[in-house]
Amino acid sequence: MVIHKLTVLLSPLFFLLPLTAFAKPELKTRNIYYTVSGNTAEDVWADISRKSPVKHNGRLHVAYTKWNVNWQFWWLEKAESCEITRVKTVLDVTYTLPRLEQTAAMPDGLSRRWQKYHAALLDHEQGHSDLGMKAASEIENAISSMASHTTCKQLEQAANEMGKEIIDKYSKIEKDYDRSTNHGLNTGAVFP
Repeated sequence: MVIHKLTVLLSPLFFLLPLTAFAKPELKTRNIYYTVSGNTAEDVWADISRKSPVKHNGRLHVAYTKWNVNWQFWWLEKAESCEITRVKTVLDVTYTLPRLEQTAAMPDGLSRRWQKYHAALLDHEQGHSDLGMKAASEIENAISSMASHTTCKQLEQAANEMGKEIIDKYSKIEKDYDRSTNHGLNTGAVFP
């Protein structure tokens, strides 16, 4: 009985919370794999070097996470103002990763070593995705919280500029993330 009364007392407060407290971007992920093989760590690494589709500034990378935030918003036009009524963000994430072809001739030690490396590599790439999710959430919250503008055209322009500024901010954070982790090497993504 007490729990029911507490629920009834709290229910009206639920509706007073800002919508941004419930903002949750939609996440869409896609994995692209390239298959590598070998019976020694050196052979596997040589195969990665030959097959990796990920190259940036002339440098080979084993994996890559690309994220993109799309946002939509709706507004209500009033006599002398325009205000945001709803915001939706979608985070699209594409992972490009190596996949080791397991063979009967592969030593158990190599397989275990690969699994440990691959887990650290995935963890590093997930860090990139997490930054994309933070950007998407920040965009959704920022646009939802915007003050009204005199015209809807001004509101639309300001909202899109804000979204682009947040993307630029997280692009810089992502570069710092790669520098601080040395592209995952400092966190265990080391092979061979």
